[in-house]
Amino acid sequence: MRIPSPAVLAFALAVLPALAAGPKKTWDFGSFSYVRRAPAEAGAAPSAHPAVVDPEALGQVLASVRFQSGNTVLPLFAPAEADALGRAMTDALASTGPGEDLQILATRNRESGFFAGSFSVTARAFVQDGRLQLIVNEVRQDWIYVYNMDNRMPDFEYGSRAKAGPATLSAPGAVVVRRDWLALPLAKADARSAPAPAPVAVQPKAVQPAAAPAAPPPSPARRATVEDRLRDLKRFREQELITEAEYARQKADLLKEFAQQGN
Repeated sequence: MRIPSPAVLAFALAVLPALAAGPKKTWDFGSFSYVRRAPAEAGAAPSAHPAVVDPEALGQVLASVRFQSGNTVLPLFAPAEADALGRAMTDALASTGPGEDLQILATRNRESGFFAGSFSVTARAFVQDGRLQLIVNEVRQDWIYVYNMDNRMPDFEYGSRAKAGPATLSAPGAVVVRRDWLALPLAKADARSAPAPAPVAVQPKAVQPAAAPAAPPPSPARRATVEDRLRDLKRFREQELITEAEYARQKADLLKEFAQQGN
């Protein structure tokens, strides 16, 4: 039996974990901020994916989006946030399939003064008709405080083709499909910089197997201790996800809960 050389073994050890990991699904661009590939909504028409776009131009387009807040019109994303989101979306769109959408969660410290705090934008995006279709569900979702108290992430809603959300959006050069849905102009990247499409292996047609029984729901995660939540709260403050006032208030609530548990 021929033993592989050390070089071959080293190459295999380096490559096999990457192959086992499968295609990338999530692109993080900040704390509690990501772009994620997900199956398109039921009945949705195929999108023009994968798409190669210019990241800088996409960031500028995202920075131009505004939303209505009472009698005021505010930017949906901060400039640096829009730039980071644009780059994450560029990478994601290059590998997203025609039957997939992008789900977006963008969280940062927003507003100022008494209303300062960490809020999230939730949205769905896909490319169709030569434009970036952006459907926004939440423009300022407030969930960090509750998460700090019970360590449970909410079930985010990312916008829907079928159901209008509460957001009212606008942007220069955009087509308003619905008040919460904009078709944004999309600049394509230089064709010379576009990555070559990966070869697709042709598989023989197989008989469709019967549907597998639904998997049992996962067991609930262990509730974090008060000590864990205090550490998380400190980390949020250090990352500027919450203000000093929010930190002090939530820390007091957690310490009160800790004292009650000891009684």
